Amino acid sequence: MKKLLSLTLICTLVCQISCSPTAQKETPLRVRLPQDPESLHPLSYGNAHALQLINLIYQSLLTVELGSKEVQPLLAANLPLVTIKDSLSYFAYQIRPEARWDDGKPVTAQDVAFSLKLLNSPLLDNERWRAQYHFIKDIVLSNKNPLAFTIICSGYTPEMNLLTGDFFVLPAHRYDPQAKITQIPFGLFKIRYDSLANSPAIKELSSTVQSPSMAKDTAWVRGSGPYKLMAWSGGQQVTLSKKKNWWGTTLEKSSPSFRNNPSTLQFQIIEDNAAAVIALKARQLDVMDNIPLPSFLEMQRNKSFKQDFSLHTAPTFDLVFLGINGSSPLLNDKLTRQALSHLVNIPQLIKTIQGGYATATVGLVHPEEKQFYNSTLPPIDHNPAKTQDLLQKAGWKKSSEGWVKSKGKSKTVLALTLMYRAGNSEFESIALLFQQNAKAMGIPVSLQAIESSQISQRLQDGTFDLYLRTFVGNPFSYNLLPLLHTSSIGEGGGNVTRFGNAETDQLLERISIESNQNTKATLLKQLQEKMQEERNLVFLFFQQNKLAVSKKVDSVIISSLKPGYDLPKFVLKK
Repeated sequence: MKKLLSLTLICTLVCQISCSPTAQKETPLRVRLPQDPESLHPLSYGNAHALQLINLIYQSLLTVELGSKEVQPLLAANLPLVTIKDSLSYFAYQIRPEARWDDGKPVTAQDVAFSLKLLNSPLLDNERWRAQYHFIKDIVLSNKNPLAFTIICSGYTPEMNLLTGDFFVLPAHRYDPQAKITQIPFGLFKIRYDSLANSPAIKELSSTVQSPSMAKDTAWVRGSGPYKLMAWSGGQQVTLSKKKNWWGTTLEKSSPSFRNNPSTLQFQIIEDNAAAVIALKARQLDVMDNIPLPSFLEMQRNKSFKQDFSLHTAPTFDLVFLGINGSSPLLNDKLTRQALSHLVNIPQLIKTIQGGYATATVGLVHPEEKQFYNSTLPPIDHNPAKTQDLLQKAGWKKSSEGWVKSKGKSKTVLALTLMYRAGNSEFESIALLFQQNAKAMGIPVSLQAIESSQISQRLQDGTFDLYLRTFVGNPFSYNLLPLLHTSSIGEGGGNVTRFGNAETDQLLERISIESNQNTKATLLKQLQEKMQEERNLVFLFFQQNKLAVSKKVDSVIISSLKPGYDLPKFVLKK
């Protein structure tokens, strides 16, 4: 009965896709989304899938070309001019004179200042942005040029070259028509954050900005970008349409960032992977990424499917790792952590669970980032003999009870718990193989499949032994202080494995501010060496994305950066 019901739902879904009114009017580019975006609010969007759509609607000062991975000016006319004086850094920008909002009004420096105030305003859902852009101290607008401004930052790190231009710019005149927020200096949002919560202007702003219409209303989900929200059927489909007479069209020839080819983008929301694969095979989708391995392998063998679709794999910066609690009485010495790392069989995981579509690594730097990757470090091998030797050196003794440490009359038995996110079949397989290898060595490991929120709470509390997770990185920032510095241990901190000491803290601090690439490479390689020695984190592999794109599409650009493809560059054949 359940199978029949599933097939009925799938057939209904395929019918909905093929019979949509939009599809009858014109040929859209149809893309699978595995989750409803929930909210297209540029300040408090629903999830990573929502961000993919928001980037087509709203714009920032700077962008990253997915193909070349180069930082390019977008709303900004040029990359910022950087000046460093003592403890401050200054980033001078100028808005493109062509840039316009949908009502024809120009994008100005006031819009940038307003947007920064939103990131720092009380009563708004902006905690993550306030933390990310905490280094921005002030913004100074030019008295002579309404398009020119300077962002003033505390200190300097190379990442600021991108981050100072990597936030969505919103129209001040639309959300603050009486210019009440414009009259409040940006600096006051920093020094009077709490007291501003009582300001009538801030309360009014909060009511406007957090209105549900900003998240889903086609009249309000409008930015300076090339696409506008046309329709949203919750849990089924989101349609974006290319604007007519968009201001950036005139710049297409001079900058690839302004090339937006598809006239209609139709995002089909199909949460179930099996249903999505059926829709793809029925030619009801043009683009699908993160295809499950069994389906991808079957597609490779299917000659009929390959006549209509091209298959792609691409590296990602999604790093799967095993975390070990360095503050646990069982695991607070590095020899024990090193011993446990040799229970992991990374080549086996890549072959059997990833089908070969993954990249082994010795550290948190992707091997493709050759300048920064420490290729001199040996990979961690599956070696039961090493595990036994290291456990003995750490003071553990094998007995009928298992591996035991004795202190006076008390005994400690090496028995561990490994937690991972419930519903993640790949993590479950990794956990089972680790449990099996540990059992062969006489180490009992209990597996706990629990919800992400519970995992996060236990990581914060330090009430765990081992866990599996994915770290989503990028090649633009190696400011790892929030994740690895000892000051990030404790409530709200990201250093949940309690990694580090004075030496690694100094390395992390130097990496975060180093602008010379060769020096930074040396420091990063030293950090990778220290991390392999301590082994609070055992890095398994970087995942690879598996995609299918219809051969009706030309100019396909596949990228290692999210979302994995450059959709606006795709060209549908006529």
